[in-house]
Amino acid sequence: MSSTLTSVNHPSADRRWSKNGSAIAPASGRAGAGGRPALASAQPSAASASGWRYSTQLNEQLSAAQCAQGFVDDMLRQLENFKGSLSQQLTQRRVDCDGLAEQRDQLQQAWQQRRDDSVGSLDGQLRLSLGAPSRQLFAARGLDLDSLSQGQSETLVFSTGGGAPPSAVQVGAGVGREDILRRLNQALGPAGVRCELDDHGRLGFSCSEQDWSRLQNDLVVRGGGVRFPGGVPQPLALDAEPPALAPGQWQVDDHAQVRQTLQGVLRAIAQLQQTRSTINGAIAEARQSISQLAKQDEPSWADAFVSDFNARLNQSGDFGHLQQLVPALLGISRYRVLALLSLR
Repeated sequence: MSSTLTSVNHPSADRRWSKNGSAIAPASGRAGAGGRPALASAQPSAASASGWRYSTQLNEQLSAAQCAQGFVDDMLRQLENFKGSLSQQLTQRRVDCDGLAEQRDQLQQAWQQRRDDSVGSLDGQLRLSLGAPSRQLFAARGLDLDSLSQGQSETLVFSTGGGAPPSAVQVGAGVGREDILRRLNQALGPAGVRCELDDHGRLGFSCSEQDWSRLQNDLVVRGGGVRFPGGVPQPLALDAEPPALAPGQWQVDDHAQVRQTLQGVLRAIAQLQQTRSTINGAIAEARQSISQLAKQDEPSWADAFVSDFNARLNQSGDFGHLQQLVPALLGISRYRVLALLSLR
């Protein structure tokens, strides 16, 4: 059986640049960024321990959901307090600019901790990603489908730094849209960049959030003088998708600014509540999966666990899982395994 949460858009399947994803459910406090504690509801009770079965994927998803949940609840608490302060200041003759600015700055600091506090499960648009770390969406100036598929033929050479060899992409001369996407993904894929179309058919890009700052400085292109200049490679201008919240931009110097900021706070609260609702649905589905897992017979569970274990172990480009597994396997010899199997 599958132990994934089907109600959540996973990065490998969701349509990039869409605004159709979000978050998790209430927690008793912000989870630490250093680890992923298992959700309490996923743990077996003493009475049902014999029927409970462990799923690495499901447990990781629930842990990530709990961390994102704690972040969302903390942001909602601070925003509600800030909303109350803004409303109170509107009734007074003089605005306490310093007090409001301090609250706003605290909100900005909390928002900047989003990736760490949600262990990478919430992106800048508050979309939930339980299957893989959240990604940064961006546009690249000069790279649009009309320009790349029409006009004169040209070879674009991309370099992403980090010792990776440059990759050439042939564009123009009526190349089809799907061919353009395929060629760009082949060229930029090794650097962790994905090329997709948004809901309006526009070309968009995404990368892991942790790679975004590096990519901004390292992604360069050399053309043939048609779309991009030849000779020395030029940095590719990248425009990140604006974040859902921008507390640092809220102004509180006078009544007009306070009133405008209050409207922004109300919109932020509504978006976070929608994110929280999505998290509730994901957790409810996870609990149902856990219930089904507890009823599964031994051979079926064993087959599913082995498949899950192998999939996790054989993931390419990420040694984090291997690093966690190796210490657990040290000292376990083939003979010890055979001895344990003989007890069945």
